[in-house]
Order: sequence, then C-alpha cells, then structure tokens
Amino acid sequence: MLQYHLRSFRRLLIALLLFSTLMILVNTTFFSTPSSSNTNQTRIDSENIIIGKKNEVKKTKLLKLKFSLAKRFVRRPWADHPDCSNFTIRRTVERNLPPAALASFPGSGNTWVRGLIEAASGIYTGSIYKDANLYLHGFWGELADWDAGVTCVQKTHDSGAGHIKSFSGGRSIFLNRNPYEAILSFHNFLYGGHTGHAPSSNFQRPEWPDFLVDQTRRWLATAVNWTQYSTDLLTIHYEDLKENPRPHLRRILHFLQLPIDERRLDCIQRHPPKKFHRKSRTEGQPDLANRVFPERIRPLLDRAIRYVDYLTQKTGNGAIPLDRYSYYNKSSWKGPVPTSVAQNQTWMEWISDQWGFRVESFLKDPLTNMLQEEAKTNIFYSWKIPFEPKYAESNDLEHDFNSGPPVFIQRIRREKSLTKVP
Repeated sequence: MLQYHLRSFRRLLIALLLFSTLMILVNTTFFSTPSSSNTNQTRIDSENIIIGKKNEVKKTKLLKLKFSLAKRFVRRPWADHPDCSNFTIRRTVERNLPPAALASFPGSGNTWVRGLIEAASGIYTGSIYKDANLYLHGFWGELADWDAGVTCVQKTHDSGAGHIKSFSGGRSIFLNRNPYEAILSFHNFLYGGHTGHAPSSNFQRPEWPDFLVDQTRRWLATAVNWTQYSTDLLTIHYEDLKENPRPHLRRILHFLQLPIDERRLDCIQRHPPKKFHRKSRTEGQPDLANRVFPERIRPLLDRAIRYVDYLTQKTGNGAIPLDRYSYYNKSSWKGPVPTSVAQNQTWMEWISDQWGFRVESFLKDPLTNMLQEEAKTNIFYSWKIPFEPKYAESNDLEHDFNSGPPVFIQRIRREKSLTKVP
C-alpha cells in the first residue's frame, strides 16, 4: 500500500513538472506576436520633450513599441491600489527593443531597480541568468532570452569586454553602490537569498578580511570595465534612487528612449515596490565599521571609491554622492534607523527562497567556497585592472589590487602545489 501511494505521489510530481514546463514554453514561444494598442501603454512614435539637468529642453526619438498578445504575461504592479490599478507591465514582441545592460556589482540593488524600471516603463526587464526564483516573484521577463528584444533592460554582473560589447555594441546602464554596503549585501545574498541575512559570526572568521579584499577588487573591476568598454553609458547611483527615484527614473527612460508617464511615477512615489529590498538588521549599525571592516582594509576601499568617482565624473555622469556613503573616510552609518518589517510572501515565494538559498548555504559554505574556487581556477587575478597612470593614487591602487590575490587564496594555492609534489 505504501509503495502504491509513493508511486502515485511521484507520478503527480512528474505531471506537475511537465505541465509547468509546457506552460512556460507555450507562453514564451507561441505568443510573441504583434499586438494592437494597449489602453495603458501609449504608442508614441514621434519626439518626446525631456527636461535635462540644467532645465534645457532636449528631444529624443522614442522607440516604436509593439506589445505581445500573451495575456499570461500581463501583470498589474498596483492591483491592490485603486488609484493605480489600471497600469500594467507587459512584454513586447520579439526584436522590438535593442539589448541594454543593467549592470552592477552583486548586492547593488539590481533586482530592486528592475522593479522600479518595470513599474515606470510598463515593460518587463530581463536577465542573462534566468533565475526561476525571480520569475516566481513576478519578474516575468526573467526566463526570456536576454537578447530576444522583449525586455527593456537585462540584468548582468559580468564585466568582460566582449560581454559588454554584446549589448548593442556597449549600450549600458551601470548601477553603482557604496562598496561598503554592496559587499555586505552580497554577503547576505550568499547565505539568505534576495531578502535574508548571513550569520554575523562570519565577521570573526580568519578569512573574512581576505573576502573583503577579494570583493573590493571585484567591485572596482566591474566599475572600471563598464566605464571603459561601454560606448553608450548612463551611470545611476543606488543612493540617489533610494533618496528620490523620480528624476533618476526619468533619466533611465530617456536613455532607453521610452515614453515618460508622470502618472506612473506618481504611483511609484505613492506605492513604491518593496520586493527584494532587503530590510535592515535590527541591531545597531553605528559600530558595524569597527566589527566588520578592519582598519587595514578601509584605506583600500576608500581609494577604490575615489577612483570610481574620478572615472564617473570623467564620463560626464556626475560625482558619486560621497556624503551618503556610510563608513567612507572613517565615517559611521549614514542610513535610516533599522526597523524590523514583516514581509508578506506567498507560500510559493517562501518555498523558493528557502530552498534556493538557505538549504544550499546549509549544505556548503559560500564564503569559503568562493575563495577556494578562485584559488583553483586562477582566473580573476590573472589579469590586471587598468588604472590611469596620471591619476594621483594610481601607484597605491596598483599595490592594493594588482599585486596578487589575498593571503587566504595564496595559502590554498601553496597547499595545492605541495600535494602535487611526489
């Protein structure tokens, strides 16, 4: 009897898996056809008037939008708010939109910004990663091919020159965030997924300082490469979006040649998206710098920040908001007072979060695993970050980031070489 029930349960699971796969294939393959005009999306083929930084009037040619007929992929971001419930988010037909990267270092708020862009534009965003967890949370452009032309931007954390050029020859929005906070956010992601937290006991581990050095170099390399190899670049700062998203969403839509609907921006201001905006820990933040960032590490982080600020201003994208950078230049926490906020999740979202990250981090240690993988592959430290020689701190940057991997990685490599000796 028990074997009979087990076989029945197994057949049910297989049937559900096949049905889910079939639905995804049907909706991504057979419904990418041109659509008639949408009542919530205005087709504007002429020129749109944009007010620039200095209040000068600029004109930009808008893209011709053609939306897919697939009703399954129509989502209402403010379905529970009558004043904004008529707005939708949809896919376009294939090859309607040119690829445009939404690039960032992991932990910089990329997924949160995608939610803002989707709400402001009415068009789904995509990704090079095809994260099923994000798809289950309503990012219904996630499983589409990133270069299919059905999403307005595509998330990426990669920064190779060839990869950058694959986005319409280098068309990209680079999302920059304070590395002190971005590295901690990425650390939380490794153990707790998009909204959870890593154990604070990691800060006391002997390899923690080397993890900080490794991730600082990755943050710096990401910013340098996207600035250097992009041919059409817009830099957006996470801190600016968090403080006042409206003007920066206008800049994003202008860059993407999409119409600006002030009513949508009003809805974002009244009902901002809350998914994948990790809540702060409830313990005090002011003393975090002393516990997490050793004194010998902070000058490296500060020099990296100043160099990215130099590059950002050189490209005409404006200065980094250093006055809002927590822990920079021996400062303390500058963010809001942390509060404990209950998060509303469906049972499917909860299961995907738990299974996708917490179970995985229980079975293996992501922090040590990352350093061990780098010691084995020797890819990231096999090339040097190109610093401009005329920059005042270029020699210090060369010493900090181009003189070899951190001690922990070097020790693993030595141990590995010793085991090969007969």
